[in-house]
Amino acid sequence: MTPPSRKAPGSTACCGRRARKLPVRNDMEAICRLFREKNRFLIACHANPEGDAIGSELALALALRKMGKTATVLNSDPVPENLAFLPGTDTVIFDADGFPYEVAVVVDCGSPERTGRVQDELWKCPIMVNIDHHSTNDAQGDYCLVDPEAAATGILVHRILITLGLAIDRDIAVNIYVAILTDTGSFHYSNSSPEAYYIAGDMVRIGVDPWEVAEKVYETQTAGKLGLLGRVLGSLELAAGGRVAAVTTLKRDLRDFSATKDHLEGIINYPRSIAGVEVAAAFREEDPGEFRVSLRSKGRVDVSAIASALGGGGHHNAAGCTVPGSLDEVRKRVFGMLEAALP
Repeated sequence: MTPPSRKAPGSTACCGRRARKLPVRNDMEAICRLFREKNRFLIACHANPEGDAIGSELALALALRKMGKTATVLNSDPVPENLAFLPGTDTVIFDADGFPYEVAVVVDCGSPERTGRVQDELWKCPIMVNIDHHSTNDAQGDYCLVDPEAAATGILVHRILITLGLAIDRDIAVNIYVAILTDTGSFHYSNSSPEAYYIAGDMVRIGVDPWEVAEKVYETQTAGKLGLLGRVLGSLELAAGGRVAAVTTLKRDLRDFSATKDHLEGIINYPRSIAGVEVAAAFREEDPGEFRVSLRSKGRVDVSAIASALGGGGHHNAAGCTVPGSLDEVRKRVFGMLEAALP
């Protein structure tokens, strides 16, 4: 279940920390000055991370280390198998190390609460920086760099590194490239901006091998994953005259194929790809009486508004939330909202 919201900026936050009444918003020079002047950084992303989250935090951590800083990546959940090749993944930690960090940096996360079980460690830091591209970002933190027009948070990290005047090496480039590649759906999505193509091309010039990356991100399959795919696609449902499509994964499905939730990455694109479908949903059983819901739109439905109404967030065309209830209750509720949002 999505954790209850931390107190809003201007009120007292947990762990004795008081949020700024007016966070510094989208001031690149101020944020870069902070990165130059401070020395100990704790970096985190949202729970259940994907390519943009992992790539962004690792690129930033590698860059800060290159500047002679201490930069530690602390995550709630493991790095997905298909992203384990990314430079820096071997340094990610999953339990607090007790080090006195000066600055917490939260990337690709609409709210610090969505970092999961590590959130209290982040709030212990005297300063918090929020770097994100979700339109539903709640602007918590002392410094916020939020641009919903950016195709990926990795683009914002790239802007920071350019402003810092840092030379991007191949390890950093691979992480930025994967951040952009995955959040644009391999440049299939409408957020594939000229800036995204330009930066990706620049990362290739630095030394990224697009084929090698694509093979590792998308073509490292297991028999269990393919078996799970068949099971999940067998659950396909259509509604609203074929304009809404959905698939469902139960916990027993994962057990039957010795699979993990990482193996479900991208599965929502199958119902979304059906001709005539305007919006797709993927239901995944998290715990008894609780489902994770991923939503994808082809453009005419703002799924971030639906996800926000259900306690989640995201983008116009890609969003998610966690909804309590039985499968029938959750499906009925979500289907009703999706159908009501159809133009």
